[in-house]
Amino acid sequence: MSSIRKIVLGSREVTIEFERKRVRNINVRVRRDGTLYCSLPYYVAEKEAAAFIISKKDYLLKSIDSMATEEKAKSLSRSYVDGEIFYVLGKPYPLRVIQGAKNICRLESGIITLEVKDPSDYRSKYMTYEKWRRAAIRSVIVDYCNEIYPLFARKGVSQPKKITLGEYKSFWGECFAKRGELKFSYRLFEKDTELIRYVVVHEFAHFLEPNHSDRFWAIVEEIVPDCKELRKRLNSK
Repeated sequence: MSSIRKIVLGSREVTIEFERKRVRNINVRVRRDGTLYCSLPYYVAEKEAAAFIISKKDYLLKSIDSMATEEKAKSLSRSYVDGEIFYVLGKPYPLRVIQGAKNICRLESGIITLEVKDPSDYRSKYMTYEKWRRAAIRSVIVDYCNEIYPLFARKGVSQPKKITLGEYKSFWGECFAKRGELKFSYRLFEKDTELIRYVVVHEFAHFLEPNHSDRFWAIVEEIVPDCKELRKRLNSK
C-alpha cells in the first residue's frame, strides 16, 4: 500500500510517494519528474521515514536539481531536423520532416516521417514525436505483458490491475505487487525488443519474489535463460 504526501526539504516543497515493502531499510530515490519515492519496512512509521529523508535534504535537493538539468539538456539535444538519427526498438532511423495538414509521426520504409503543420515550430515537432513514441512503446509493453502473463498465471499470479508508463529515469520497470501495478519507463522505446521483454519478465517475477534473491533469479531464468547478460546490456547503453 502506498501514500503520496508533500514534504518540505529546506525551503522547497517536494512530493513523495511512500510504499511499504518487505525491505530491511528505508530507501529513497529521485524520480525523473523530480518527485521522490521511498520504500520502507512495514514496521517503520512514515513519520520516521520522513525524518530520515529530511536528514538527507542536501543530497536529495542536489539530485533533484541535477535531474532537472539533465532532462532539460536531453530535450535540447534533439533538433528534429531532416537526417537526424533516432533509435526505435534498438535500431537507428533517419528523420524526415515535412509539412502537412495535421501533426502526425510514423515509421515506414526505414524512415521516421514527422509531418507537422509548421516545420519550423520546435515544440510542435517535439510534442508530435513524443506522442507517437509514447503510444508505440506502450503498445509494445502491453503486448509483452499479455504474452508473459499466462506463464505467471500458472504460478498463481493475478492479472495486473494497472500498467503505467512514465519518463522514469531511475528505473526501467517497477512492480507494486500488493496493488497489482506494473510501471515501465518510456525510455525502453530506444531499447531492442529482447531487452524490453526481459524487463517485463523481470517485473512479473517480483509478483512472486520482492527482492533480487536467488529464488527471484531462478524464476526469471526459467523464462529468460540469459537474463543476467541482458541485464548487463540493458544498463550498459
